[in-house]
Amino acid sequence: MLVVPAAPPWVGDLVLYELNPRTFTSPAGAGDGSGSGTFASVAERLPYLADLGVNAIWMAGHARSTDHFYGIWSAYAADRPDLLDPALGTPDDLRALVAAAHGHGIRVLLDVIAHGVVNDSTLVREHPDWFAGGSWGMADFDYGNPDFRRWWVDLWISYVRDFDVDGYRVDVSLVDPTVWDEITARCADLGKPIVVIPENDRYHLGQQECHGPALDPVLDWAIAREFRGNRLTLRQLSSHDRGWEALPGNHYVARGSRAKLGYGLLLNPQVPLFFAGEEFDADPVPLPRLRQGLFGTGGPGGWLYGSRLDWSQLEDPAKRAVHDDARRCLAARRGYRHLLNADPAACEMVRAAGNGASALVPYLRYRPGEDAVLVVGNDLPRDVTFVLSLPLAQLGLDGADTVRVTDILGAGPPRRLTPAQLTRFDVAVGADYTPGGGVRAFHLCRSDRSGEAS
Repeated sequence: MLVVPAAPPWVGDLVLYELNPRTFTSPAGAGDGSGSGTFASVAERLPYLADLGVNAIWMAGHARSTDHFYGIWSAYAADRPDLLDPALGTPDDLRALVAAAHGHGIRVLLDVIAHGVVNDSTLVREHPDWFAGGSWGMADFDYGNPDFRRWWVDLWISYVRDFDVDGYRVDVSLVDPTVWDEITARCADLGKPIVVIPENDRYHLGQQECHGPALDPVLDWAIAREFRGNRLTLRQLSSHDRGWEALPGNHYVARGSRAKLGYGLLLNPQVPLFFAGEEFDADPVPLPRLRQGLFGTGGPGGWLYGSRLDWSQLEDPAKRAVHDDARRCLAARRGYRHLLNADPAACEMVRAAGNGASALVPYLRYRPGEDAVLVVGNDLPRDVTFVLSLPLAQLGLDGADTVRVTDILGAGPPRRLTPAQLTRFDVAVGADYTPGGGVRAFHLCRSDRSGEAS
């Protein structure tokens, strides 16, 4: 009997960063009009990602593809999923990228187009019996064909075995989940458990489970814990689909909002996902061939996947400040990972009572009698002071003489406050969209304990 492995234990700590390898870097500008990035040039940016606090990349493109969509090359116009795209590099280049990523503590997920390939793919000519019907202007695979199923399973196992990738994001749907049951089980037998994240279904996680910045993380946690059997969930702030069939423009979500990026995503107790450039409020640079229409028609388009990152924008003090605030949030998530992770069973959560003009709900994630992290968000364009009454009895801190309170996003020294002071705890949160504004977070523990993650 096939035993389908659960999500690997590291999934609860993922910070997932999507990138198009052709546009994430631009060693030769726009190249042929679809970008000039390669496996090697992506590898050059790994130190930046590690410093930011990213520990997993979803690389949206690796195999031979076409310009079927929006007038540009994209992973979603799959031609030969079994062959690497020569524009990106060689098998040795991909192996080097994955090895370098692992050396920086970053896992690598590849994109899978599970429904089919473009109509003029050589696979259609070589194996016409592998196909039945079509969608998206492409030929769809016939999952009822046993020869195709064997090839498909072996293919994705080979990327794990031969390139050491850590899992897959699957476009649109899994089509047939039992295929992925076999792939994950056989990878586990190889000693390499993987994560599988379909777009519109759910396997270990689901890409589309939760959209946009969180407004009430306690509610999300309670739903995951009480109604979904303590399962991990993913929260997507942005992905390549932003700007779908849109005009050119900035189609990121946070757009420099620390409330959306920090409170709503990076400190939120779900697996965070965002598209490259969100972390510094990048101004996208559309590729010259990018069109507004799905099949390459119309005028210039704004699809985020087809926009290059201009890394010189980080020299802008305002954009650098957004980056630095995102980096501080991820440093806190990493430093207090025993509390700031996506596992709903790892600890408890409770709202912090009090008043404040922002619609965002202050909350604590805690281990009773041990320690807690308090997160307070402000989505208003002005400074807000929250007056909070922390539930010390519920936290198990009511018997402490003093409580050590550390600002985990700031640089000040810890304070020692009495329980009485924490029943009226003032938290000033700067205006959203300003450096250091939008969100604050504090670690609380008894003064005789540090409570920091080992």
